[in-house]
Amino acid sequence: MMEKLLLTRHEAAQALSISVDMLDRLRNIGYIKCVRIGSRVYFSPDELKSFITKEGDLC
Repeated sequence: MMEKLLLTRHEAAQALSISVDMLDRLRNIGYIKCVRIGSRVYFSPDELKSFITKEGDLC
């Protein structure tokens, strides 16, 4: 089965174990980049992995 190329806001939030509201805040301040298709917002798995790698050092 092919891996999904884009995740919805809910799927991305679940993958990061955060709320959709927190995901939206991180997107709005530019910490996580999104892909817009029409009015919908999606996230690539690579972008989520990159975020984890960059932000993992903040603890």
